[in-house]
Amino acid sequence: MRKGVLVALGVLVGVLGAWWIWQRSSFQHEESSGPLRVFPTKIRVDGNPDDFVTLVFMLHNLSDQEHSYELRAEVPPGWQLLEALRAIAVSPQAQHEVFFTVQIPPGTPPGRYTLGLYAASGVDFAVGRAQVIVRARERLKLSLASADLLVRPSEEKSITLTVTNRGNIPARATVAVATAPLGWQFQLQESALTLAPRESKTVELRVKPLPGVELAPGRFTVQAISPSARDELSVTVVLVP
Repeated sequence: MRKGVLVALGVLVGVLGAWWIWQRSSFQHEESSGPLRVFPTKIRVDGNPDDFVTLVFMLHNLSDQEHSYELRAEVPPGWQLLEALRAIAVSPQAQHEVFFTVQIPPGTPPGRYTLGLYAASGVDFAVGRAQVIVRARERLKLSLASADLLVRPSEEKSITLTVTNRGNIPARATVAVATAPLGWQFQLQESALTLAPRESKTVELRVKPLPGVELAPGRFTVQAISPSARDELSVTVVLVP
């Protein structure tokens, strides 16, 4: 019995070892030609749809001369760099830290995405690669669709709000007015929404200043909430004579 358990454990260790080796070999995080290396400080980084993630790479000049390197970020289609990369000069036998920030597009499906930094000087080049693990997340965004926010005393104003699911899984959101000014009536046309990834829906917020209310702007705070996401928007309605 004990011998059988030991054999089973040995087989399990072997399988896990083979799996680990396969995982390491299935993703090539470095590639180079000539006395130059580029490698990520972290091979894997977690992120959410609509987030910004920063990747850090080390560029190592292995030659005995200073070189100027042209840099290029390799990102999936639709992913946007926050700033463009510029050429850098690196002293002989020295390292230089290079980082870039990229936005994960809203609605990006969960999974692994490969990003890289390409450096070249003449015929020498090197590429360092990292993987961004996009998690399954709801992401809510409230925005104002109406442009006219002027209202007269005792007049009802309809304000259009847009709720967008910028995540990558369906979201069930509740929209509610969290704060409202004194002396104002308000009503939401619809408060419960179901949104697919990247889907947007509009909600009408009707507001009305009561007679005798102070002639001052009315500030409303609206919230969109789901079990794992929320967003908040402030709307200021100007009361004019």
